[in-house]
Amino acid sequence: MRIIPLLEGVYEVSTKKDFHYIDPNLTNIKPKEGYYLTVRPFLVQIGNENILIDAGYGTEEDCESILIRKLKENGLNSSAITKVLISHLHKDHVNGIGSWIGDEFVCNFPNAKIYIQQKEYDYAITQNNNSYNYERLKKLKNFKNIVWMNENEGDISDHIHFKVTGGHVPFQQVFWLKENNEIVFYGADNLPQLNYLKYHAAFKNDVDGHKAMEDRLQWEEQAKNEHWKILFYHGKRTESKQF
Repeated sequence: MRIIPLLEGVYEVSTKKDFHYIDPNLTNIKPKEGYYLTVRPFLVQIGNENILIDAGYGTEEDCESILIRKLKENGLNSSAITKVLISHLHKDHVNGIGSWIGDEFVCNFPNAKIYIQQKEYDYAITQNNNSYNYERLKKLKNFKNIVWMNENEGDISDHIHFKVTGGHVPFQQVFWLKENNEIVFYGADNLPQLNYLKYHAAFKNDVDGHKAMEDRLQWEEQAKNEHWKILFYHGKRTESKQF
């Protein structure tokens, strides 16, 4: 199993959840308001599978998705992605699933099966806050390659297990990827950074902070016992940790 972090970039996020792409070298300067947020999807290669975990915010430079450019830097076209695992539908995790060509929102990963929880979509589309990009959500529902998931836990393949945990949002799902004796875990925004394991706290930016905290305590114990590698989507300096 090969794991490739695909750093999309660092964003200054305002108190209204507006995202502004910034030069990572400027993050030593305190933002005027809000906070800085690292966005880092992951590519996991298992056998002939190229699996993308979450899809980034979707920022483009010179009319090209940064995420697609990162894939090319690692020798892959976006058409080579076989599966996309979406944890939840906040815009920093799913915007990059497609790009605008004129008035048409086109899937960036046409040959992939895209796994999204149906209940997460139904929940997201009824919300009224700037954590979501509703225009893109409405468009992506028409993608023919989405696998709408209705189970709370199960196997996507012999190598991929999922579970709906809630916490950050009510229907967020997390993933385990396994090959031989390797276990890679992605806790999405219930465990977005390594330092979340240092502080046993419920965070206000979670819909159910206590559930997310309980998950982290359980996952840390399992990770130590089973020697997981944990991936951190929003890790500032640490992209993964082997336990």
